[in-house]
Amino acid sequence: MRSSFAILAMAVSAVSAQTVKTYKDSLEMTIDPNSVDLTTRSGWCGAQQNTCDTLCNDDTTKNNCNDDTLNWECTCSSNSSAPGLQYYTQTMPTFICEELFAQCISQTNTQKGSEECKTKIRSECATQNPPKNVASNDDDTSSSATDTATASASSTQSSSDASGTAESVSTTSSDAFAAPTMAPAGKGAAAAVALGMLAYLI
Repeated sequence: MRSSFAILAMAVSAVSAQTVKTYKDSLEMTIDPNSVDLTTRSGWCGAQQNTCDTLCNDDTTKNNCNDDTLNWECTCSSNSSAPGLQYYTQTMPTFICEELFAQCISQTNTQKGSEECKTKIRSECATQNPPKNVASNDDDTSSSATDTATASASSTQSSSDASGTAESVSTTSSDAFAAPTMAPAGKGAAAAVALGMLAYLI
């Protein structure tokens, strides 16, 4: 009887001592590919490649994705670097982040554990949609992969996250300089525009 109690006490202390890893961003996150079914992984790869094309203006040096390993490459020809994939939905970093969050939630049974999953994983998952790809005519051929990826990513979100609002992204054509990572401007952009208008008026 004493040995059963000791084993139970050790198991409880191991579970309560379990902590969620802290990540710098979603690019650091990994999951076991076999924890996700092949159809979902294929959808993720299709969406990843579409978003890579979009963010690189259909001019990539590398745009690969392996649905068996979830390894991917995305390099824009214009600057020989990867765009800011971690800032956008429909990318492998975000799919992995959302799946890791879902797995974390399913493996915890405490409020503290759920909060750790939210602050250390979910907070790193992108919520910004990629800009629409107006340069490509092949968007219709892979829309089913994107739809599959969108549906599977949506199913991993918690109900509390589903009530949030999404910010829209619009693109324009210009000769002006654009940031190579295509990171979202954020809420400070409106203040910068207002300040610029004030300076112009003075």
